Amino acid sequence: MAEAFLFTIAARVLEQMATNVSEEIRTAYNVRNDFEKLEETMSRIQAVLLDAERQQHENESLRLCIWKVREIFYDAEDVIDDFKCKALRKQVVHDHNISKKVRALTSLSGHLSSLKLAWKLKGTNKRLNELTNEWDSFNLRQCEHKEKIARLLMKPSEDRNFPVVCIVGIGGLGKTTVAKLVYKDDRVICYFNVKIWVSVSGEEFYLP
Repeated sequence: MAEAFLFTIAARVLEQMATNVSEEIRTAYNVRNDFEKLEETMSRIQAVLLDAERQQHENESLRLCIWKVREIFYDAEDVIDDFKCKALRKQVVHDHNISKKVRALTSLSGHLSSLKLAWKLKGTNKRLNELTNEWDSFNLRQCEHKEKIARLLMKPSEDRNFPVVCIVGIGGLGKTTVAKLVYKDDRVICYFNVKIWVSVSGEEFYLP
């Protein structure tokens, strides 16, 4: 279950990026925009990782893409850890109990490592952004919508009536595809005793 493990890695990295230490790093090293970009992209990918797991056995291209994502997520985690170590090193520089010579050496090496880390973060973002085009081509967002709709259908209202869920949008967005994914979902099949699929065109179907 490599993808479930990958989901956990993504959650751990995102959690680290939400801490107070991470906020201090963003400000101190002028990498706020890069952090926010990484956080946004990772969150978007994480949202559909579990659905990707279910599909990857039938799609070799998706399986390979998931492995690429895994490598980049590992690198992102390393970058976050490096920045945390950098923050600790900065505390040493300002510790008056440390000798001036040690503080000077630490300060010099710290300046060089700051530039290196900033470029490493930008490089990780660049690789992840390039991969998102391939990732989005698998239409995994449809699975995310499927999950939301399935949960709504299997959660009756307080008066025990089943809800009517409307899927709206311009033509070509994949509304019918999402509806079919929900209709064929094993959980939905088990939950409802009777199901029926009705397909009508706009010219033949009219609600006053």
